[in-house]
Amino acid sequence: MKIFRTLTALLFVFFTVSEARSDGWSSGDEMARAAGMLLESLEPEQRKAAQFPFEAAERANWSNLPILMVPPPGALLKDMNDAQRQATQALLRASMSSQGYAKFTGIMRLEDLLRELAQARLDGVPEGERNPFQTALVATRDSNNYAVAIFGEPGAARWGWKLAGHHAAANFTVSEGRIAFTPIFLGSSPRIVEAGPYAGMMAMPKEGDRGIALMNALNAAQKEKALVDEELAEGILSGPGRQNSLEGYEGLQASELDSGQKRLLRALVEEYVRNAEFDAADAQLAAIDAAGWDALWFSWRGPVAAEGRFFYRVHGPRVLIEYNRVNPNHDH
Repeated sequence: MKIFRTLTALLFVFFTVSEARSDGWSSGDEMARAAGMLLESLEPEQRKAAQFPFEAAERANWSNLPILMVPPPGALLKDMNDAQRQATQALLRASMSSQGYAKFTGIMRLEDLLRELAQARLDGVPEGERNPFQTALVATRDSNNYAVAIFGEPGAARWGWKLAGHHAAANFTVSEGRIAFTPIFLGSSPRIVEAGPYAGMMAMPKEGDRGIALMNALNAAQKEKALVDEELAEGILSGPGRQNSLEGYEGLQASELDSGQKRLLRALVEEYVRNAEFDAADAQLAAIDAAGWDALWFSWRGPVAAEGRFFYRVHGPRVLIEYNRVNPNHDH
């Protein structure tokens, strides 16, 4: 249960399985080809570490904590050669849009910057006073400390894959030609690089801003309904052991929004959905359309300020999005 509890401080985006498409092209086919090429590139011991039965528990167990605390299942990028890493990146590109791929790989690269920042702080502490755990933790900050796992046989009726590590996890499942991309977790620290040659760069530039824009567009009565709590007691609300948080909807129903506000809500939702390749994303948006955009609910906790700690949720029959500004320069 300890591992499952680590999932509570996450951004979850749950999507139902998309419908199979009949236009002759599917990102599921592209994923299968890329996953097959990755498996072929691995040595026997690496393949043994990377491939699991489709029903394996490892397909559902994952965490955003550093691998020192919760090692992800699969073969680590750091143990691969360049050709194998290239094959892993090709699989990620086959599964995601350019938007999603840029976010995911940007977050991975931030690990190297985090290591530099943490090592600089550690160097300022006398060696005899250094916390052994913190020293070991700094060593794990590595853009290649991500593990890839494939479940089942790529191209089979049911198979899946995931790439997971600190601050990023992508999970994909293909079933009878239909694609699910759930859950996807993304987090950035630093949210904005503050100094050095990459000063000003962001891996997740829009997620927080989309929520603030929608909240600021509400009138006083709407904002009062959306604001569930003026204080943010904790971060992400959903997760294993917290199913009761999904028993009902909270906040402001989208049916009470005007056309301009609905446009901002759609932009927010698409910021997440369109991280997936276009056919899977289009099918998911069609599912939301079928359930009705008016069936969505928007809620907020904390101050409505970019420099504050806040949380928002979009919840409906076919989608759940949760975002947490942990602090002004760290978000999930």
